[in-house]
Amino acid sequence: MDAALNEYDAYDLLGALRRREVSAVELVEEHLALIGRRNPGLVALVTVDAEGARAQAAETDRRREAGEPLGPLAGLPVTVKDSFDVQGLRTSQGRLSDSRMPAHDAPAVARLRRAGAVLLGKSNVPLLLADSQSANDDFGRTANPWDPARTPGGSSGGSAASVAAGFAAGELGSDLAGSIRIPAAWCGVFGHRPSTGTVSKRGHLPWPGGGLLEPPLSASGPLARSARDLALLMDVVAGPAEPDAEGWRLALPASRVSGLGGTRVALWSDPELPVDAETAEAIGAFARRLEEAGCEVVGLEHPPVAGAEALEFFALLQQIELANTVTDAPDDPLPGIGDVWRAWERQRTVTERWSALFRGPGRADGIDVVLAPVVPTTAPLHSDVPAARRTIDVDGQAQPSSLVGDWSRLAAIGRNPATAIPVGLGRRSGLPVGAQLIGPYLGDRTTLAVAALAERAGLLLSERPPAE
Repeated sequence: MDAALNEYDAYDLLGALRRREVSAVELVEEHLALIGRRNPGLVALVTVDAEGARAQAAETDRRREAGEPLGPLAGLPVTVKDSFDVQGLRTSQGRLSDSRMPAHDAPAVARLRRAGAVLLGKSNVPLLLADSQSANDDFGRTANPWDPARTPGGSSGGSAASVAAGFAAGELGSDLAGSIRIPAAWCGVFGHRPSTGTVSKRGHLPWPGGGLLEPPLSASGPLARSARDLALLMDVVAGPAEPDAEGWRLALPASRVSGLGGTRVALWSDPELPVDAETAEAIGAFARRLEEAGCEVVGLEHPPVAGAEALEFFALLQQIELANTVTDAPDDPLPGIGDVWRAWERQRTVTERWSALFRGPGRADGIDVVLAPVVPTTAPLHSDVPAARRTIDVDGQAQPSSLVGDWSRLAAIGRNPATAIPVGLGRRSGLPVGAQLIGPYLGDRTTLAVAALAERAGLLLSERPPAE
């Protein structure tokens, strides 16, 4: 292989491993060497398990030489968000005081391990996973590989920085209000927020250790260097928390599209959720490239959710989900049982409204995916102002920092899948601009397929962050 191994995507690395052009040990050593050189400056990873990774890689090479069966990710170096349980490694939500040392892998982590992935370490998060920056007092501040003066986002900021910097070929992140999609957009990588419930979120702080419930709103999902890698990783991590030997993968519906020609894309805008000029310009240019490639691009005239009322509803759903993590009495009363059931009924109605927009079996009308912004701007500078008082500049106008996650919140209410893609570089900032492709509930393979088709056609950002 001509380039540095960490410059290839997972798909190519796995091919090289299968052809024995590189060993799993060689692959791990190159990634560990890069981590050793660059992580002190980026603080993407807060735990590096070099000994464990070397042992996993050596065992993969031994099994390959012996002709033993190997999983689909055998030898692939990955990292995991620090809030997921990894057996024998500390789990935290951005502080040491309530960290835990798990005896078992979280189910999604166990799936990665079962598939043969080599776990290099764990990535940084903001305190309590509650910020669009990834900084905390105990582990430090994660920098954006494109510009260390800027944030990579949060709460999966260490995850996106790890992938963008070449520390890992893939990552397992989590997303409630954009925690996969925001960092993916700001770091110029790919991220997928799956349909809620398709990837287990058990074994993830602040969810109680050993709990058997799955959250009703948030999701676990992959980040990667390419769109095709997202599909590869999603095939592994999606499925029941306790898989049996025969049925450990989830049979999601097939993609509704097989090529860009004839694919119907609805462009979503909301006057209550402004984006700056360079973000709108980059997304608009991507939409035009889709049209040139044969897609039909239309406006999303009647979105199932919009504006302040929908965002207030998301806040209620979030409050209901996080109630399961409360250990101290909250300042505000929690929703009553009746309120919870009514909220879930309303959420189900939103899911059905979204589904009505999309093409279904035997349906020629409708759309295939919705194209929307992820964030209103490219990555901002680090800020020491608390999130509640922080603002973000949108074309010279100071907007509340909550705007950063509002597009992600709207897309999540209906439990929809959303694939974050890098569509270009901002004309003014020179930083990555991200967008998201949204599909109907359980339509993950369609959003992933459109992302991969756009990537194959050369319609997406192909630049990497500056080298060391």
